[in-house]
Amino acid sequence: MTQQIQPRQLFFYSLWLVLAVKILLATILPVTSDEAYFFLWGANADLGHYDHPAMVSWWLMLLLPFGDALWWLRMPAILLSPLIGFGIVWVLRERNEDIAWLTGALFMISPLSVLNVLITTDTPVIIFSFLTMAAFYKAVRTGHYSWYLLTGLFLGAALLSKYFAGLLAIALGSYLLFADNKRNVLFGLIITALVSASLFAINIYWNYTHCWDNFMFNFLNRNEGSAPWHTPLTYLITIIYVLTPPVAWYLSRKRQNKQLWQPDERLFLVLTIVPLGLLALLSFGKLIGIHWLLAFQAGAYVLLALRSNEDPVRKSWAFNSWFTLAHIVLVLAVILMPWNHLNLPDDKQRIITDAIHGDWVWTELEPLARERKVFTKSYASSARMSYQAGQHIGVFGGGSHHAREDDKLTDFSQLDGQNFLIYLKRPKNTDEFLPFFENIEVKEVYVRGTPFKVVLGNGFRYATYRDKVLKHINKRFYNLPENWPVKACYFKEKYQLP
Repeated sequence: MTQQIQPRQLFFYSLWLVLAVKILLATILPVTSDEAYFFLWGANADLGHYDHPAMVSWWLMLLLPFGDALWWLRMPAILLSPLIGFGIVWVLRERNEDIAWLTGALFMISPLSVLNVLITTDTPVIIFSFLTMAAFYKAVRTGHYSWYLLTGLFLGAALLSKYFAGLLAIALGSYLLFADNKRNVLFGLIITALVSASLFAINIYWNYTHCWDNFMFNFLNRNEGSAPWHTPLTYLITIIYVLTPPVAWYLSRKRQNKQLWQPDERLFLVLTIVPLGLLALLSFGKLIGIHWLLAFQAGAYVLLALRSNEDPVRKSWAFNSWFTLAHIVLVLAVILMPWNHLNLPDDKQRIITDAIHGDWVWTELEPLARERKVFTKSYASSARMSYQAGQHIGVFGGGSHHAREDDKLTDFSQLDGQNFLIYLKRPKNTDEFLPFFENIEVKEVYVRGTPFKVVLGNGFRYATYRDKVLKHINKRFYNLPENWPVKACYFKEKYQLP
């Protein structure tokens, strides 16, 4: 069937189908913890945030004034794969128009391109990484320094999205070793480095004035413990899954078309292999998530087009169309499953209800929450409930090294003597809350038959909370390396901690 469809037609058939599926998924998928957390970023946009640089918060800051419907806030993710699909066509079109349209269609129809409808920090880094590669390709081919300027702008934007865009920066520098016109490429890379560094300086300045938050998170606080022995093997399987089996197979074979212009293939080979190779080395000490690879997926697809004729790309599209359909069926089955009617044990039902039906939970909590400050014990529950409630829900207690933006948003020193409601997703020994209040009352709330506990704490004791919780948080998460230059640290200043 695919042999009878012209490449351009196949591209647009894929485009409309993918857009329809992505809009459907974006409408029916419940809000995730990370998304809700980033919505808080957007509502409190800054030059940086605790976990990562600020790019996704700037995008959400522009979207939120026009509505907070999930499909609307997810629009950048919905449009991501179609935009990159058109970008692939633009990169490859002057080489071979048919293969260009086919490769764009292949990228759009891949499972992760279709299922990727969640707005996260990975959304901007994926698009800006591809734009960096595309601009650099044009720069090397034409020798025009204006393209190197654009490369620097896109790379800087990628670095302001997520730190691991630095892997792409290393790949750009590595290409100098393989470039034909080394002098031109060297001067171009200097332009790229100056422009991208100027943009990334925004994040450096923010860190300097904010406890080095996302620097500490990415390079110190999150890197504890050791990875299991199988992580390199897991990483290899992850690469095959992200690229999809046929693409990985064709890329692993010898180049088929001997007439192809070698420098193009060499460029995308470097831009793909260097980041994936560095991640392979990292996999010996850390589990590499699927989302880390998505920024380099499009480059690998362009490389496939440069190494192959039309037949492998068509065959890959045919395989991926069925492969993706299987994913869609599975996802829809999970979403549409009537979980609250399955008579599951209470502990499992609580987790499912909290994750999928946060609106139900808030409906039951709202009458109890009046004239009380509302908290949960984790950023995940707090972020989702903040979205459902339309108000900020804080995190009570030490939390984890992930997602500590609430340290900036909540000032416990201003809440002394006030009354709290603390929502517990899991049953806990509620005696742990006794020292922090004059008295507490434990209530059980039923959400569609599933019991949840809430603690009503009256008369918050800030001094005790500062000594038992905030001092520990300060030591654990805001303990900067000795003699590290810092202008300000909001957490230490707010609570008068050393």
